[in-house]
Formats: sequence, C-alpha cells, structure tokens
Amino acid sequence: MISMKKYSWLIFGLVSIFFLSGCDLNFASNKTVEVDWMPKATVIKTVDGGSDWQAKVRIDDKKNITTLNVLTGAIDPFDSNRIYLGSEKNGIFLSEDGAESWVQVKFPEKVYSIVLDHQNQGTVYASGALNKRGKIFKKVANEDEWKEIYTEPSDDTVVSYLAMNPFNSNMVYAGTSAGVIFRTIDGGNTWNNVYKAEAPIISIAFDSQNPSVVYFGVFQRGILKTTDAGEETEEITNKILTLNGNRQIFSVVTDPYHTNRLYAGTADGIIKSVDGGENWEELDILGSSKNFPIRCISINPQNSNELMYVAGKAIYKTTDGGERWSTFQLDTEKNVSRIIYDTKNPANVYATLRSFQ
Repeated sequence: MISMKKYSWLIFGLVSIFFLSGCDLNFASNKTVEVDWMPKATVIKTVDGGSDWQAKVRIDDKKNITTLNVLTGAIDPFDSNRIYLGSEKNGIFLSEDGAESWVQVKFPEKVYSIVLDHQNQGTVYASGALNKRGKIFKKVANEDEWKEIYTEPSDDTVVSYLAMNPFNSNMVYAGTSAGVIFRTIDGGNTWNNVYKAEAPIISIAFDSQNPSVVYFGVFQRGILKTTDAGEETEEITNKILTLNGNRQIFSVVTDPYHTNRLYAGTADGIIKSVDGGENWEELDILGSSKNFPIRCISINPQNSNELMYVAGKAIYKTTDGGERWSTFQLDTEKNVSRIIYDTKNPANVYATLRSFQ
C-alpha cells in the first residue's frame, strides 16, 4: 500500500513531466477552427464603413461559393438583408441574412446584370445567357419562374448592363456587348432603340434629380448622354479629351444627391464633372492607384462626400470628397467587380469579386 505522502509526490512528478514535455491538458476541444476564406473570396463585406472587410462565402457547414466568378450584385430595396449575386457560370445566388449564407436560385447560366424593382417588391430583372444566347429575364413576387422578356438575335452578343429609372420602375435601359442601347417603358413588354455605340456598354447612370438625363459608359471609348430619356443621344467624350492622359473609360457613376454631377473611372485615374459633362477635372486620388484601370466607383447613398473606388488589389475611400484617402489591402485572388452600398445602412458595404482577363 502506498502512503499518502508518497502518493502526493507521485502525482507531483507525473504532472511535472506532463508540463515539461509541452503537452496540453485539454485532451478534447469543442472550439471551431476558423478558416481564412479571404484569399478565395468572391464576396466581401464591411459593417463599419470600410475599416475591416470579411469574406462572406458560406452556403452551409460543408459548402461555399469560393469557386464563383461574381459579375454583378444587387441589394433588395425593401429588405437590405436580401442580396443577389450574378455569377459567370452558376446563375444567381441569394442571401436572406446579410450574406451570412447563400442559396442558389434557379436561373439560366451566366448573369451579367441584376436590377430590383424599387416600387414593386419582389420584382427582379436579370440579364444572362441561355444556350449562349443573350437574354433579359423578369421574375415577379410569389412566382418561381423567370419570364423571358428580351432575346438577342444571335449568339454573338450579350446584354451587358441593365439600369432602372429611379422614379419610374417600368422604364429600364439595357446595353449590349455590341454597343446597342435600348429601353422599355412598360416593364419589359416592348422595347425600342436608343443608340448604337462602337463598343460594349459597361455603365448606365441616371441623374439624381432628372431621370430624363442618362449617361452611358462605353468600354474604353467614352461617355454618351441623353437629356430626353433616350430620344436624342450625344457623345460627350470630346469634352473629356481636353484633359491630359489616357481617357479610356472603365466606369461611370452619378452623384446620388447633386444633379449634373458624375464621375468616370479611366485607365489612369478618376475624372469628375459638376455640370453634366461639359467640363471635367481630375479627382486627386492617390498616385500609385493611377497605374490601374478604375473599373469600380461607388458613392455613399446618404453622403455624397463619401466615395469608394478600386484599383488593383486595394479599396480606396474618401469621406471629404477626395481630399484624403484611406486604403484597404485586398488579400484575394480575384479582383473587385462591384462595390454596393446598403442604402438603408451605408456602414454596410459589399464588394463582389471576379477574375478579369
């Protein structure tokens, strides 16, 4: 029989050996190992206005959307927890919990653009491809099926961009990869021509106060403008060429509050007009970012002095109209395709990511 004194020394010796050997007393752990999804992220989100970004790629505990190439995205104007993603090969994905989880929505193939009706809850327009043919589809509330409302005549072109009149949701403009611009004024029942540009349409932006004024970004070529809702369209690129530098256009956005104010992302910076495109000035962005095309610009819907843009593998933000900038490094394999502000809470911002060839 071992005495209590000897038994105490035996326990002390065993415990000492255990600690000195570097072992841990936690034989089992219920802790969840956090995976760093940022390198393969296809959607990232900030809840503090851009100071910190997190990858949001979860479908469930076993599946994720890291293989997607996200071409576009949109937030439901009635419920900002509902976010739509349009992918290159896997159709549409939907989140109903602020991007915490995703489900795949039944939709044909590739998705280039998504717009949500701000006057009729549950109505969604999306441009995509079915059997390689460019089309526009529409879905209304309480219906699972997407109705085809437009088709291209051949497999050669796709509908690259959609935009909805902010005051009249029955008026939707569309632009194709062949430069054709057309519109509907009856929710997609009929369409009419607006203009034929020389390159793909990459942006369609409405003036904040006058929706008859619309700007169209033509990929690497310039900007078009209509002041009468598409009855007449003019090219205003020659007004931009008065500035020095490479004026290839990659993005166009309008100020959500100030009429006649718009920004254009170019191959070497951002330019700004406050008089509807008659005169332009350089926005004083950080110099190193001018080495990359500015494919993405977004403005806080509640504060025109706050603007974000993307150049290369970084997101840039100003809160004073461009005087000073903060930056966030993108540790991702893909590049940002869109930055989307939550209109109800602009501290929430989403960025979708894709590969650019």
